Amino acid sequence: MNKRLAVGMITIGQSPRDDIVPEIKQLTGINVEIAECGVLDGLSRSEIERLAPEPGEYMLVSKLSDGSTVRLARSKIVENVQRCINSLVERGVDLTVILCSGEWPKFSSSKLVVAPGEAFCGFTLGMVNEGDKLGIMIPDEDQVEVAKRRWNKEKVELGIAVASPFGLTANDEVARAAKSLEQSGVDLVAMDCVGYTMEKKRIVQEITGKPVVLVRSVIANIIREVAG
Repeated sequence: MNKRLAVGMITIGQSPRDDIVPEIKQLTGINVEIAECGVLDGLSRSEIERLAPEPGEYMLVSKLSDGSTVRLARSKIVENVQRCINSLVERGVDLTVILCSGEWPKFSSSKLVVAPGEAFCGFTLGMVNEGDKLGIMIPDEDQVEVAKRRWNKEKVELGIAVASPFGLTANDEVARAAKSLEQSGVDLVAMDCVGYTMEKKRIVQEITGKPVVLVRSVIANIIREVAG
């Protein structure tokens, strides 16, 4: 591409996401223009609370602009994600990235839309061999069963640990989860949330002594590939 790539980034929380977007932009290693949209932008606390998951619903975790975390039912925010896609296309983006590694339906857009979870999962599973143990780090205990289904691969054992990427104790939680994965004998760790940072990846690498795959890095690589 001759012109600078314009990338739309959608958070399932509230924008801007200064805890995510600058690091992804840096990881791309190229000059990109970023436009952001949050599916909860402009909503009141009571409106956000109505988006909470019921028992058994596919649950996602994100962050509000005040720094607090929120649990959301995927089914209740799909339309909001589509609205953000439409808005970003109107603002002239070439590519839209959903800043969430969960599973999503296909969206409608005249421009490319990247839901990085599928690429992240496929990339990671492509590296494990028969008899390996794959460590998965997720942000919430209620996501364990979904993680077991999503990351299931024949003849590959799973080890799952929970650590929120948000809040003042996040690094301590990540370190504790990493120690649990290290003790279980994992061969590779996938940090399955866009909220996990490069700093947290380094913590996991140091504790486990194993390769670690980060969603942010996969997103950055996709953007760089599209930019050509």
